[in-house]
Amino acid sequence: MPDDPSESNIHQATPMPEELRSQLNQFKKQLWRIKITEAILSGCFGLLLSFLLVFGLDRFMETPQFLRLIILILGVSLFSIFAPYWIRRWVFGHRHENQLARLISQRYPKLGDRLLGAVELQNQKGKSDNLSPELRAAAMRTVAEDLGKRDLSNALPATRHRKGALIVLALMILAGTALITVPDAGINALKRWLMPLSNTERYTFTKLDLSNIPSPYHVPYGESFTITIPLAKNSTHHPKTARARYGQGEWIEAKLSDNAYTFTFPGQRAQDTLHIEADDARHALAVEPAIRPAMENLNATIKLPSYLQRPDVHADLRSGYLTVLEGSQISIQATLSRDINTAEGSVITLAKETEQTAPSLEKAQSSKTTSKVNTESSKDKRHSISLKISGRKITTPEIAIGDHPLLIPIKWTDIYGLEADAPLKIRLESTQDQKPSTYIQGIERQHIMLAEESLKFDVLAEDDYGIKSCGIAWQGEFTKPTSAKPAKGELTLKKGSPTKATLNAPFIFSPANFNIPPQKLILRSWTEDYKPGHTRVYSEPITLFILTRNEHAQMLKNQFDRAIGELEDISRKEQNLNDQNQRLERKEASDLQKETNKKNLQAQQDGERANRERMEKLTRLMEKLFKDAVRNGEIDKDILKKMNSVQQTMKELAQEDMPNIEQKLQEAQSQRNTPQKTKKDLQQAIEAQKKALAKMKQALKEANDANRNFEASTFINRLKRAASEEDSIAITFIDSINKMIGLEFDDLDPVEQRSIKAAYEQQKQTAKDIRWIQEDLAHYFARTQKEEHKKLVELMRSSRINEALEILASHVATNISYGSITESKYWAEQLRKWAKQLSDDKNNSAGGGDGNGGGGSQEDKDFEFMLKVMRMIQKEQDIRTRTRALEDFKRSLKLTNSTK
Repeated sequence: MPDDPSESNIHQATPMPEELRSQLNQFKKQLWRIKITEAILSGCFGLLLSFLLVFGLDRFMETPQFLRLIILILGVSLFSIFAPYWIRRWVFGHRHENQLARLISQRYPKLGDRLLGAVELQNQKGKSDNLSPELRAAAMRTVAEDLGKRDLSNALPATRHRKGALIVLALMILAGTALITVPDAGINALKRWLMPLSNTERYTFTKLDLSNIPSPYHVPYGESFTITIPLAKNSTHHPKTARARYGQGEWIEAKLSDNAYTFTFPGQRAQDTLHIEADDARHALAVEPAIRPAMENLNATIKLPSYLQRPDVHADLRSGYLTVLEGSQISIQATLSRDINTAEGSVITLAKETEQTAPSLEKAQSSKTTSKVNTESSKDKRHSISLKISGRKITTPEIAIGDHPLLIPIKWTDIYGLEADAPLKIRLESTQDQKPSTYIQGIERQHIMLAEESLKFDVLAEDDYGIKSCGIAWQGEFTKPTSAKPAKGELTLKKGSPTKATLNAPFIFSPANFNIPPQKLILRSWTEDYKPGHTRVYSEPITLFILTRNEHAQMLKNQFDRAIGELEDISRKEQNLNDQNQRLERKEASDLQKETNKKNLQAQQDGERANRERMEKLTRLMEKLFKDAVRNGEIDKDILKKMNSVQQTMKELAQEDMPNIEQKLQEAQSQRNTPQKTKKDLQQAIEAQKKALAKMKQALKEANDANRNFEASTFINRLKRAASEEDSIAITFIDSINKMIGLEFDDLDPVEQRSIKAAYEQQKQTAKDIRWIQEDLAHYFARTQKEEHKKLVELMRSSRINEALEILASHVATNISYGSITESKYWAEQLRKWAKQLSDDKNNSAGGGDGNGGGGSQEDKDFEFMLKVMRMIQKEQDIRTRTRALEDFKRSLKLTNSTK
């Protein structure tokens, strides 16, 4: 018996029937097998799927490293995270009978509850008054029996191992197929999957060769550009088309041609990426637009031929055209905007028939010159030249310049592979060393002078490549037969140098210094350059007429005649202006301020100004004529006195009287004038004009008196002059015959009245001149006893010319027009016959006197003293000038000797 009755009443635990236990263990094993399989399959699924995902993505794109890393992490996580979790949940979480009972209760709730109760009964301990062990065992047997009747596999949770196995198998087949059929792509994808952060290049079936395309790829700024993408030699696929786009622009397709794809894009200005796709090949190329390499500077260094002795010449070649001396060597240097990678050039010797001229590049700059069109033909000769590249500079070797033009094309590629817009073409035109030129400046082409006078002038010489020396040469020629030899000589005036393109040699030439007697002298300048074979070049000739004093006097007489004619024309013009002023003055004062009359007054002022300017010019001419007459030394002082008086009168007219008239006419046009003031100014202008006309008439009278005295030195000229006067009277009537014929003198216009008065005075003066000629001829015959002059006097007296000319004067005064014309022409012809008859005398130039006796007044003495002073000054000036001329001659001789 037990010692403690309370312990005897406690029953031991009842074990679970073996049958029930076996059923639960079998259920547990089946559960574990399925869930472990699912865990393994899920891990394999993750790995296989991530690999295939990388493989698939790589076929269409460059899978980024971060995406490959995420795919790998997700794929491995099924194996490393999900599988352990799944095993823990289903294997370690269902090791005990109660855990299995609860799982079975999810499918069979009642059975599960009973099973859970049976599991609890086996471990139950109780007192005698509770369920007995036999009853517990019986209950568990009953549960085991019911459990045996059920298929516990139906109580298993939903299983996916079979479907998962199929999926994994399918993935394994796909992965195996990829590795077997395209091992390169599979292995490449495997590497990129296992090592997502590595730089393993993506394998593509289509391979593009971008090895020769730099990155960034530079294209011309703002210009359409073309890029050619070739297929690599090891490309397995050759798709017929590929596409590309610039940045976010539209896709452009290109067909496969010559194993490459060529894309053309519009001009771009912004840096961006060029995306290229061909089948599974995907590339991104950085593109940067850049300005094409431009030429910033173009210079040439020219080595001239050695005979010129000149340093190298540097020329600007930016125009692309240069003329270079034949025989030179030229080197061209081009500076570009960017460093140069490659450059090539050649020299084309153009055939002469290919030369063409083009229109000038500048017409206002204008100005400017013609250039040659850069053309080539089959006859041209081309050879390559080696160019030197240094950073941004390109230098050609020395190029020889021959007798043909050269065309030098140069093209280059910069460090970005960009070329210039167009190849540089340089045209070199060959030119020869031309002969120099020379001319004499400072004198007229014809010049008249006395032997003792000096002539100042400049000798100018020019050459394109340096002047060696310049000088003068002269050759004389006699106009009359003589036994003397004409003058001939030359002088070197100045030496040049290889760098002097111009020479200016002032010189004073005096015939007396070279003992050159009166004759016609041809004076030329000459020059020489440095080119061997070039002869001396001479200028256009200057003709010097070196006169005797008698010839000089005759020349002055002719000039004096022209001066008188000009003075007469000025006087006539002034008279016309005065007539018009008088017509205006007849108008009412108020009418003078009308616009039409103001214009007339302005025209009168302009005419007065023009007449004054003519008078100023004539005054300067008279001053020179007077000085030359004084220099002559053989012209009578009475002639000189009258010439001086005429000169002074003309000077007063030009400087005082005529400007005063012009001023009054201007004042008459003033806007502030009253009508009375305008008329008063006009009247004052008319009065001043009349005084000026009186002075002009007085000057003309004195000039004609001096001229008559000039004529007295030669009867032939005086007779011809008288004939000309008669012709002039006839012409006066002929020019106005329509206005004067048949009219009385009082009915004529003031202009014609004045013409008739002038013709009458002219006729009276001509008659007086004829009487003087007769008297002078008689006196001359008395001195010389030459029969020619006696015969002429007798002929003139027998012709009764004096009476006839007096009658002619009366006809002129009464406007007997036709008779005046006939008689004037008759006596003009008769006077010319007598002049011709007298010219048979060999010494006709020595006859005659002036018929005017000299006065002994103080005025004459003062004038004679002035003439002596003037002649002394002239002689002093001549001596000084001739001394300078001799010094120039001395220097010229030294230059000539040093040249020799």
